[in-house]
Amino acid sequence: MQTINHWPDITKLALPKTVAQDLYRQLLEPFEDELSAKEFWIEAPSTLIILEPQDSIEDDEIKFALTYPEYTTPLDLNYQLMLAITNDSGSGIYLVIPPELSHIIP
Repeated sequence: MQTINHWPDITKLALPKTVAQDLYRQLLEPFEDELSAKEFWIEAPSTLIILEPQDSIEDDEIKFALTYPEYTTPLDLNYQLMLAITNDSGSGIYLVIPPELSHIIP
């Protein structure tokens, strides 16, 4: 499991390159540009959790994201991205799920 609490550097994610690029596009989508996205992540810190096939889903943040997803969207190579909003400022938990764990998605 990889947990990141700041705007992610896509070159350092534990993901295949095409999945990381797709994730980056999804994270950037609500913003005008990367600078706006980075500023938001500073003001309303979010968490990006990248699961690996052997990971347990017993972590409280993972359970929250699975229980209260705002949305789920597909990424390249059958990965899934879930977002759960955690407070009124818009902070959230982004959960990247590999295809081997797709059965955990409600």
